Amino acid sequence: MWKMLISSFGGESRPLIIRYYCHEHLRVSIIDGNSEKECRSRALESVKFGYVVGSCNGLILLSKTGMDLYNRENRWNKHVVLNPNSKNRGVTIINGPSGGGTLCGFFFHPKAKECRILSVRQSNNNQFEYHLYLFGEKRWRSTKKPYFSYRPDIRQRSLNFETRIDDRPAIANDALHWCISMVGEIMVFNMVTEDFSTKPCPVVVDKGGCHLQHLSVKDNQLCFCYVDRKDQSMDIWILENYTKWSWVRKYVVHLDWDLNKYAPGENFLTADFFLGVKVICIQKNELVLFWAYHPFQSINERESKWEIV
Repeated sequence: MWKMLISSFGGESRPLIIRYYCHEHLRVSIIDGNSEKECRSRALESVKFGYVVGSCNGLILLSKTGMDLYNRENRWNKHVVLNPNSKNRGVTIINGPSGGGTLCGFFFHPKAKECRILSVRQSNNNQFEYHLYLFGEKRWRSTKKPYFSYRPDIRQRSLNFETRIDDRPAIANDALHWCISMVGEIMVFNMVTEDFSTKPCPVVVDKGGCHLQHLSVKDNQLCFCYVDRKDQSMDIWILENYTKWSWVRKYVVHLDWDLNKYAPGENFLTADFFLGVKVICIQKNELVLFWAYHPFQSINERESKWEIV
């Protein structure tokens, strides 16, 4: 399966995109908008059936977690950090926290000036327990308030009992943000205070309905991208005041401009067709989308497809 993730490399005029494919062993390539270059680090061969968790300051975090087929209580974790754009490609191997967990965040701490990893696992008190990996001390520890009622949305793989977080967090205002579909809210982790909280979405989300919701960042402002099953457009809301949690619907992206060229199959509902879009990033005036059944899309707000509300 192909998936797109944004990678933050300093000094680039356009974001570099990480594309990965996993069959027997992980393959990772970097796309700069004009060409694609495959990363050939030997470390990838050891992460069989793994996946890319995210990126931070030009580094990418790969993960492979699973469960013993004969003892499901025995979970194992293997995580790899590398620079896919470097000739030296220094590699760091990290074992997961004791007791297991699923990686849900990879970020740069503004005070400690180091990358950190956030991991989550189910606890015995019907809550979720969170741990942080500190690169400077090379160890895992619990967050200051380790228990919270929610976790980011997950995807379960039955083949090897692996649990993955369904999407990377949107990082803005020194915090990580995820959409929590089960409650229709946004989960927030403050990387400085290590507090967890939830905030309302700018749209009243029908938890039983069919829709697409995604968080992104534009100019260090949180963006909420929303596509309803009945619509053929994407609403983009901008969080203009973080303290007051004040949202403004600023853009509408029309998704039906090439429906005739990339039409869905006979057994595919047109409404579902518009839910196959994934927001990669919003940078300056450009929206980058990955859309099933479409080639890679880059849309500028000056084009008619991007309407300023």
